[in-house]
Amino acid sequence: MLPFTPIESSYFKRTFSSLSNIEFRFLWVGSLLTMGAMQMQTFARGYFVYDLTDSGLLLGVVSAGAGAPGLLFSLYGGVLVDRLEKKRIIQTCQVAFSILSVTVAILVLTDNIRWQHLLVASFIHGSIMPFMMPARQAIVPQIVGREKIMNASALNSLAMSVMSMLAPALAGGFTAWLGVANLYFIITGMYLASLLVTGKLSPHYAVQGRTGKSALGDIIQGFGYIRRDSVIMLLLIMGFVQVMMMAPIRFVMPIFAKDVFHSGADGLGLLLGVMGAGSLMGALLIAGISKIQHRGYLLVASGIVSGLVMIGFSALSEFAPIFPIALIIMFAVGAIQSARMTLQNSLTLEYVEPEYRGRVMSIQGLTFGLMPVGVLPLTIIADHWGAPVGLALLACSFIVLSAVMLAFSPKMRALH
Repeated sequence: MLPFTPIESSYFKRTFSSLSNIEFRFLWVGSLLTMGAMQMQTFARGYFVYDLTDSGLLLGVVSAGAGAPGLLFSLYGGVLVDRLEKKRIIQTCQVAFSILSVTVAILVLTDNIRWQHLLVASFIHGSIMPFMMPARQAIVPQIVGREKIMNASALNSLAMSVMSMLAPALAGGFTAWLGVANLYFIITGMYLASLLVTGKLSPHYAVQGRTGKSALGDIIQGFGYIRRDSVIMLLLIMGFVQVMMMAPIRFVMPIFAKDVFHSGADGLGLLLGVMGAGSLMGALLIAGISKIQHRGYLLVASGIVSGLVMIGFSALSEFAPIFPIALIIMFAVGAIQSARMTLQNSLTLEYVEPEYRGRVMSIQGLTFGLMPVGVLPLTIIADHWGAPVGLALLACSFIVLSAVMLAFSPKMRALH
């Protein structure tokens, strides 16, 4: 008897079809290692800051530290991606990440670490991301072609989801077993390994050469393109709303783990790990579907569902903080968020003109720069009225905005 039926084998091949491209395999493995290191770093920074200060406000300040440089440099990062060879941009960022993480490791090891140091590290990390992310996204269509963009985007989401699931749980265990300093040394090793793997990529230059304009001129040209293309504008708006109102939950999980569920570092690792497991399922679902009809409609409608699930988590945390049920809800949150982000990212990459990919993805990256800023009001509310109340308010806002988009945007509903 065959280990797989023909249907199962076909589904498996379709799900992982982009990995048959050796170039994409190198990119994907490098992304896997980089995302794992970033997830561990987010865990270590958030847990350590809250453990040092016992302040939700300072946790929010350190998280928000990555936001300001993202806003400053994202647009210039997109210009560089549209002008320069993308592999070198990615590798330069990986080297910078390695230096940053080993510096924090040494500060912790020598007992010289203060929360202000972590704020500076957050700021530097936020300054590197605007160059890394557009380069990683814009290189995908050049490697796999337009017909594989949705599958490749889903597999990139899969890499992020795998590490969202494994890295926090591992980081929690490593923190309890080896300490924070050694965790940062492990993070450094992962960044260096991703640098070696990415080095196997072939060079991928800009679709078009230099325009001869200044960087500011290219930025203005990119905004003009978005203003003319209402579909791209709507997709960017949806991405902005998603990141500002739903993604901050990951940053305030230390508060829920310590103050609501009283579960410590291990519990925080489980909460984030289960959310990552849900993200894995969401990415696998999208990757295994050859064609999805009405992707725009699904993208907007799923926002309402996502908000309702978050309200359920808030209500549970406020009135009946049962940890196993919280894990189930976090699994659902991860699945919905992953599917939404994959749909939004693949639609954007498919519809944008190639010569504008770097700039459009950098403008989308502005939303990720704003994500830590979105954490700040949530942590302020958490200090005064509790984290569940703050999360419920964000979820209600997301539901309202998604419903407005669904009702009054026929172009978004019509996207296939």
